[in-house]
Order: sequence, then structure tokens, then C-alpha cells
Amino acid sequence: MEDLLLTVVFIVLLLNLVVAVITALRARRRGSWLLVILLSGTTGAALTAVLALTAEPPEPRMLDVGLILTGLAALTAAVRAARLRREEGKPHAPDQ
Repeated sequence: MEDLLLTVVFIVLLLNLVVAVITALRARRRGSWLLVILLSGTTGAALTAVLALTAEPPEPRMLDVGLILTGLAALTAAVRAARLRREEGKPHAPDQ
């Protein structure tokens, strides 16, 4: 029963990731890319955690991969937000 539940969770997470990417590709807005980065990092971490639990024998290194994905997503989001903030603060060149 536990394996069935973990399989369902894995499929739902995978669908979440696919829908997020499709939505971002259709929207093509700045905010949607940031959302995809965050969703892919956190969903990827959850997917690796589920894989670590379902592996025979259990693989604790997969949890480390999940932590790395979460950290990279957070770092990328912070850098992207800082860049957007810097671009908003720049004065625009006058039209000639």
C-alpha cells in the first residue's frame, strides 16, 4: 500500500512539473520563469525524495541531490530577483 501511495505522489509531482513548464512556455513573462525555476527546484527535490524512499535498498544520497536542487532553485531565484530589481532601478535612455 505504501508503494502505491508513493507512486501516486510521484506521478502527481511529475505532472505538476510538466504543467509548470508548459504554462511558462505559453506565458513568456518574467514572473512565470521565476515560478518555473522555483517549482522545478522544489518539485525536483520532492521527486528525488520519493525516489530515495522507493529505491531498493534505500538510497540516502538521493536526499542530498534533493537538497542541492532546492538550494540551486533558491539561489537562482535570489539572483534573478536581484537582477530584476537592478533593471527596474536603471534610468531608461531617452528616445531619439
